Amino acid sequence: METARLKKIVPYVVIFLAAVYFYHLASKVEYVAKSGSLGPDFWPKVILALTMVACLYEVVKNSFFFRGDRSAQKIEEAESVEDGVSAEAPQKSYTALLLIGTSLTMAYAYFVEVLGFLLSTFLYLSLFMFVGRYRKIWVIVTSSAAGTLILAFVFIRLVYISLPYGHGPFSAISFFILKLMGIK
Repeated sequence: METARLKKIVPYVVIFLAAVYFYHLASKVEYVAKSGSLGPDFWPKVILALTMVACLYEVVKNSFFFRGDRSAQKIEEAESVEDGVSAEAPQKSYTALLLIGTSLTMAYAYFVEVLGFLLSTFLYLSLFMFVGRYRKIWVIVTSSAAGTLILAFVFIRLVYISLPYGHGPFSAISFFILKLMGIK
């Protein structure tokens, strides 16, 4: 096998082996099973199994269908010529946006306890899209609201995770929204 192909495959093999190890550890979780409910090992095993499947897919794809760096470079050059941009054009750097996005993520981790999951997730998704230079406000509001409600439903109803409601008036907002959703 050529070196470029091996470089593409090795990370997936490492992640696959780590997933196998963690799946083995998840299999050793001891608990008293309640009838009709999922055990604490269910979701970690599902995620690890999906990780292993994705890694196997990438190993097979890169083993048998790898074109090498030359074809990828030719595709990039063809796309840049089609777009009217020369291959020598300097790339824009968005370091400030990266730092703002990282700060937003850290702020989200802090404020999720204070504002509650619903409000902090809605604000996080909205601000992250805005920082990412998307400017259609109605799309931002709609997709942030939908994303927040879908995540809340999945976490509460399917994964059985208790989400933070927030403190003071923010908990009242969380309980009101959850009541509208038919949860709690």
